[in-house]
Amino acid sequence: MNNINYIERQLHNMYPSDGHAGSDTDILNLVRDEVNQRFEYLASRVKMLARTGCSADSLHVMKSPIYLYLLARVIFERGMEDDSRIKDRIYCLNKSLNGCSIYYKIKMPDVFFLNYATAVVLGDCIYGENLVVYQGVTVGGYRDKVPIVGTSVILMPNCIVTGSTRLGNNVVVSAGVVCVNQIIPDNTIVFSSKNRESEMSMHPLSNSNLYIDYFIN
Repeated sequence: MNNINYIERQLHNMYPSDGHAGSDTDILNLVRDEVNQRFEYLASRVKMLARTGCSADSLHVMKSPIYLYLLARVIFERGMEDDSRIKDRIYCLNKSLNGCSIYYKIKMPDVFFLNYATAVVLGDCIYGENLVVYQGVTVGGYRDKVPIVGTSVILMPNCIVTGSTRLGNNVVVSAGVVCVNQIIPDNTIVFSSKNRESEMSMHPLSNSNLYIDYFIN
C-alpha cells in the first residue's frame, strides 16, 4: 500500500480540499521523500516500531499518528503555499483517526514514541530526544511559561506537564501526576503523594537506563 496515496484518499473523504484539483497530490509528492526518510529514521530507533519494519503504515496504530504529524510538520517547515490548508486538514485527520493532538508548529524531537496516542495533547514545550508518551498525556505552556522536557523522559498515562516545569534527563512521571511549575532533577521518578493528590513525591530512579527498553542506540 502506498502510504501517501492512502492518506490523500483519507483527506479527500474526511476533509476534502476546496483548492484546485490535484493541489493535495502536488504538495504531498513534493514532501513524500523527506517525510519517509524522517519517519524511517525514527522508526529504526524505536524498538516497538522497528519490529514490524521501519516503513510507514497508516493501519499501524503506533505509526500512523507520528507519520501524520511529520507530514504536516515538513509542509510547515518548508513554508509551502497552502491554499487548500492541507496542514490543518492533516492535523484534523490525526485527531479524528488517532485522538492525538500535536500541532504542526510544535517541534518534536527527531526520536520519540507514542505508546498509544489516544487523548495525547503535546503543545508548546522544549522536548528532548528519546521521549516516551503514553495515552492521555497533556504537555503544554501557560501564557508565557513553557515547560522543558529533558532527554530520555517517560510520561506515563494521564500525567500533565505544564507551566514552567523543568524535567531533567532520565525522568519518569508516573500515571496521573500533575507537574505545574515544578523542577524535577535528573534520574528521578515522580509519584502522586499518598496523602494529598495535589502533592508529588520524588524518588531516585534506580535504573537510569530505562530508555533502552524503548529505544535502539
